[in-house]
Amino acid sequence: MRLRVIATACAVAVLAATGLGGCSLFTPPLSEAPAVEKNTQVIEDSYLVTPGTLTVAMDTSDAPQAMVLTEGVEGYDVDVACALAENMGLELAVVSGTSAESTVGAGTADLYLGAETTDAAEGITVSGVYLENATAVFGTSDAASLSAADLAAATVAVQDGSASQEALVRSAIGATQSTYSNVNACFDALASGEVDYVVCDATAGAYLARAYPGVSFEGTLSSSTAYGLAIASDAHELSDAVSSALDEISSDGTLDAVHTVWYGTMPFSLSDTVVSGVTISASTDATQAQDEAAEDGESLDSLNSLD
Repeated sequence: MRLRVIATACAVAVLAATGLGGCSLFTPPLSEAPAVEKNTQVIEDSYLVTPGTLTVAMDTSDAPQAMVLTEGVEGYDVDVACALAENMGLELAVVSGTSAESTVGAGTADLYLGAETTDAAEGITVSGVYLENATAVFGTSDAASLSAADLAAATVAVQDGSASQEALVRSAIGATQSTYSNVNACFDALASGEVDYVVCDATAGAYLARAYPGVSFEGTLSSSTAYGLAIASDAHELSDAVSSALDEISSDGTLDAVHTVWYGTMPFSLSDTVVSGVTISASTDATQAQDEAAEDGESLDSLNSLD
């Protein structure tokens, strides 16, 4: 399914330079950005699914990375795809799909955003990192760093039956749990003082935290998962062009600006953000990965209404 795109951050390099990339819930539309001369197309049309267009597949049910609204589809992945297309001198088309094999492999997309290295298959190559995710803790603490002891003495809001609840249990911290039906309710409880912290998916939590003054990312309870770009293994010209574009938007601050727009102050890299005193083993991560694959993930009841 091809979806109309809301180009909200194709000019985030300008946004970053002017200081507009903060924790606002409103992502500036491209129409409000200063006109930017279009880049020269860097790849021949014969290497593209659609001439003059970068066709990017993504899971449009994976909010806030991608979500379908009445106006079209938007989210962090959409803005990253938009920045890549702009850098390559191409228009952008978004295709909804849940895997690289069903989109790139089927010839309906040039690349798939949101692939893990383990998603590489015959004919599909995964490279680059444009996003990291993990189970994270959010709170209003002024402490320099959160510790396992702090959590052990606290009441923590978590979505009942979620992968994050499993991660909290496996951490053996012993925090008092207060369960809710979705992550929005967890953050409402934090804002009202019913709980001390929220444990949830890092990207979802960082997105929601922007609506709650004083609430911030405190650390992670699991190792991070890196997400990259999946392209057909024999599409060497396209792969080189996309890799070059990703390198450029990473080095010039564009990717950081897009990340800040959607996730506020949460760090881009989560590899060194594990809460002090929490030990993560390889077996723990393997079990968690199995749980996350088997579950629908955490529910964000009113996520789409925030932007």
